[in-house]
This record gives sequence, structure tokens and C-alpha cells, in this order.
Amino acid sequence: MLQLVELRMVSLDVPNGPPDEALAQLSRFAGARRMDFMLRSQKAGVGLPEWELAIETHDDHRVFVALHRDWPLVRRIETEAGPYDTLHSWIASEEALTEVKNLIADGNFTLNEAVEVAIVEWDTPGEMDTGVHVRATLRLNADRPVTLTLTAAPDAREALFASAHEIVQTLPFLIVPFAIDTTLREPVKAAKLKLPEDATPTDAFVEIGKSVAAHWFGNDAASRGGLEAEHVHQLRVAQRRLKTALKLFPEWIDDTWTTRVAPDLKWFGDLLADARDWDVFTDTTLAAYAASDDEKHKGAWQPTQSAAEANRIAARQRLQDAMNSPRHAQLALLFVEWFSTLEAPPGHPDQTLADYAQKRITKHYRKIERAPDLTTLDAQTRHKVRIHAKRLRYALEFFSTLLTRKTRKRVEEALGNLQSVLGEGNDAEVAAQRLADLGEAGDFQKGLARGFAVNAQRMSAMEGERILRKIKRPRVK
Repeated sequence: MLQLVELRMVSLDVPNGPPDEALAQLSRFAGARRMDFMLRSQKAGVGLPEWELAIETHDDHRVFVALHRDWPLVRRIETEAGPYDTLHSWIASEEALTEVKNLIADGNFTLNEAVEVAIVEWDTPGEMDTGVHVRATLRLNADRPVTLTLTAAPDAREALFASAHEIVQTLPFLIVPFAIDTTLREPVKAAKLKLPEDATPTDAFVEIGKSVAAHWFGNDAASRGGLEAEHVHQLRVAQRRLKTALKLFPEWIDDTWTTRVAPDLKWFGDLLADARDWDVFTDTTLAAYAASDDEKHKGAWQPTQSAAEANRIAARQRLQDAMNSPRHAQLALLFVEWFSTLEAPPGHPDQTLADYAQKRITKHYRKIERAPDLTTLDAQTRHKVRIHAKRLRYALEFFSTLLTRKTRKRVEEALGNLQSVLGEGNDAEVAAQRLADLGEAGDFQKGLARGFAVNAQRMSAMEGERILRKIKRPRVK
């Protein structure tokens, strides 16, 4: 029996010829042993979301395979089987598959119809001087994107990721750390996170990273057929959730994150922010301003709206180009690699997750509790209060299973209301700034936007102050 780990990648377009020829030009594949064959696969219909069981056959080789979707890698357990061995008996006999055996209880399941796919496989030394091997398996599906799986022993993760880095630097392969269907186009919202009460803070951070990755990479995959406004919005929310996670677990952030991951996260986040601001400005705020004018002058808004639309399209194209770039692929890979080796920081006190969560939540709560009267603050300072409220709401969502019922019901709702109210004032302020910079906008339009912004800021400050002072301290059970 072999126990391995897998990293999955997908490519929608490999230039300069067939993908196997493009991969063969990379240095890590130059001395690799190549095999071409048809793989016949029969999956077991066990209905387990975290496990996939199958029989894989090519030539005279018949292999039982169990895949467990650990994050950020897939754990692969495989055994070469004889012609009369059964998948049922293998599951029953393998200690490593006890969890599967317990989950399927009586062990009754059927095998789905066999599917054949063309495979190009390399057995390549991940590090030539160590002899650590990485197996690269290219699946050439006729009606689906080409997929590439890198497989290695658990202690050879470094070589596995080194191979992945060379691939994404040169070819447009994208990391797929989850079972994401790249044919889906619907925007992906953040799933509710359920942290076990006996989890450690490190366990919790890993699970939060997993949740952010599902949100981020899910929308990345969904937007490949066309980047829409809601994709942009959800991608930005995923990055904001990640920022909150980093604020909640600051002791885990090391030099690798600071020097290799953080700079490109800021680059990507800035592009997202610009694209999202143009979406809101064009679709919501500017449209409302034009609609508020009398019929006689509505036509005067058309050049301004056309200019805004052109800026929105340009901002979205810059974002789309970035998402198709090697820089973004490297960022995603570094993100996954960093979380795959996450450990508790040296000297970190031994404490329960509940105690840790209460401490971090309280710290974030105090940032809004101690804010001066919102009506006395300037727009920029008031926006910072909104950011603190947003981070506290995301923190409560992360730790939701640990919170009291009253906190979940009342505090999260109040924070959402506060964020929305202050957001309206901020959107109006951003709109006034954008109109001021648009050459197509007339003086009347700029003055109208500035007037709306002043009034919206005043009203949102008053209502925000009322909501803020009623928010009670969040509590863990």
C-alpha cells in the first residue's frame, strides 16, 4: 500500500502546441520517464463527499484507489490488486481505510460505469540530487479542461511544490485545491464554517484558510467563462475575509508570508477594489443620480454614464488579465503551500479555541466600542470604523459555532446593519470623487454628487451612531 499526496491543477489553454509537449520542455520533465496509456476508471458510488473510491486499470495493472480530500492537498491511498481482488475486501482489510469502512457501514456499494481517458505520465525527480520523485499525470479529456495532478510521498511536499511553481511560471495552469467544477459559472458565496469546539487555534486558522480558498478559487473558476460584477464582489469579499483571518491570528504570520505572499495579495486586492468600486459607481450610485434628475436633463448624463462604463470595463479587464497571469497563479500556489505547512508559533500558550476566540473578538469589539461619536468624525475616519465593524462581523462568522445564541442572532445582525449604513455614505463619497475626476461630467453633476455625498455622510453617521451604541459585547459560550 502506498500513501501519497496530490496537488491538482487545471489548464483551459496551453499555447505552443499540445499540453504534453509544452510540459516536456520544462527542466523538471527533461529527464523524466514518460508513459502514454489509456486509463480505465470505475468509481464507487458511496456518496461520501470527502472520499472518492475507484478501481484504475491500464494494461495489466489494476489499482485500488482511495482519495481523501484533505486540504490543501488530496491524500491518495493506493494498492496494486490482483484480477480477483475486490474493492470491498480491500476497504475492509486496510487499517488506513477504517474511516471509510465506518462511513459506509455495511459496505454495500456499486461501481459506476467505467470511463476511459488518455493519460500522459512522467515519473520525475523533484530534486535531482535527492532522488525525491514526483509523479505528474496529465489527463487529456476531450470535453473538459486538461487536468494535471502532481503526486508525491508526504515527506516530498517541497519537491512537489517546486515542480508546481515551475509549471505555473511558464504555462497557464491554475491550482485547484478543492473539487471545483470549472464548468460552473455561478458566483460562489462563502460557506458557513463549523469549527469543532475541541480544535486548536492552529486548526481553526487552517479551516478558515480552507474556507477562504474555497470562496476565492471557486469564484476564480466560475469567472473563467466571463468575469461578471458578482464574481468581482465575491472575490473581494474572499480577500476581506482573508484579511480578517490574518488580524485574528497575527502570531502565525511569518517572514515567508510577509515577503512572498502579502505583496501580491495587495496587488490583487487593489485591482479587485478598483473594479468593484467602478461596478458600484456605474450600476448603483451614478444610475441613481441620473434617475433623480428631471426628464429635461436626463440626456446630459449619457456621456458621463458612457465614460463610467468605459472605465468599469477597463478596470475589469485589468483584473481579468491579472487573474490569467503567472503572478496570480503563483500567488494562489504560495497561499496553498504556506497553509500546508502551518504550525503553532514557537512559545504560543496552550489554550482552548474558545478562550482564544473570546480574546480576539473582544479586541476587535473594543475598536468600535471606543470609537468617538460617528457624527463628529470625518469621512475617512468613519470609514475606518466601518472596516473594524466588518472585520468583527467576519470574525463572528468564523467563530459562529462557539458563540452564544444571542450573539449570533443580535450582534451579527446589528454589525451587518452598521456596515450597510456606513457603506452607503462611503459609496456616495467615492462617487463624488469619481465624478470629480471624470472629464465628461459637468459642473452641475459634480455639484450634485458632492451634495449627495455630504447629505449621505451626515445621515449614515447619525444612523450608524444609533446602531453602534446598541451593539453589545459578543460572547463565546
